[in-house]
Amino acid sequence: RIKTKMSKLSALSGPYSQLTREELIALLLKQESQLSERDKKISELEQYIDNLLVRVIEESPSILMSMSSLKKPA
Repeated sequence: RIKTKMSKLSALSGPYSQLTREELIALLLKQESQLSERDKKISELEQYIDNLLVRVIEESPSILMSMSSLKKPA
């Protein structure tokens, strides 16, 4: 019971405790948008890396082989 009361108190005094319901919803929507943009950028970067790696494999696979020979087993 004590933990429940303390967690309720800390929730009431948190950084968002003074915001209205509308402000909280607006903040949530903004964060969802930011996460969506971040996911899109990550996906684009992954695609770019995949395409780059395919080009390296097609054009000059020896680059990858020389890099793997530089790595020493742990």
